[in-house]
Amino acid sequence: MHILCYCNSKKPFSQCCEPFLRVFEVPKTAEMLMRSRYAAYCLGDVNYLQATTHDHTWSDEELKFIQDWADNSFWQHLDVIQSNEELVEFKAYYIFEGKQHMHHEKSTFIKVNDMWKYVDGEIYEDKVDFLRNSVCICGSGDKYKRCCFKKIG
Repeated sequence: MHILCYCNSKKPFSQCCEPFLRVFEVPKTAEMLMRSRYAAYCLGDVNYLQATTHDHTWSDEELKFIQDWADNSFWQHLDVIQSNEELVEFKAYYIFEGKQHMHHEKSTFIKVNDMWKYVDGEIYEDKVDFLRNSVCICGSGDKYKRCCFKKIG
């Protein structure tokens, strides 16, 4: 049985982001890189995140912070709002420290030696409210109150 990719592409993980994370292939577009970086957050793969960031060496404190955030977040869902050659706008939903969050970002990417790299992003205010009887954002098909809401505080 194939598990679906974390990036919400509806493709099997083995045919979507896994080849990038295992460095068998390189993403052909900025959007493919952004999706694979989301999958890396879901899996806590900070080495991939650092390797796909342009022109930045992370301090031990930064690596620890990012690893903690990735490992202690319950990643629910990714929505790609729009993308073009060098810009990807997305919303990533997750639960961290017992609170529902949405990370809304317009990310900028650059191609360096045929490899896409994350440059930086414009981050928007983190506001998200789900109605308890709404369908859960994670895609389970259950109501929010019977699914991800249980993971909140």
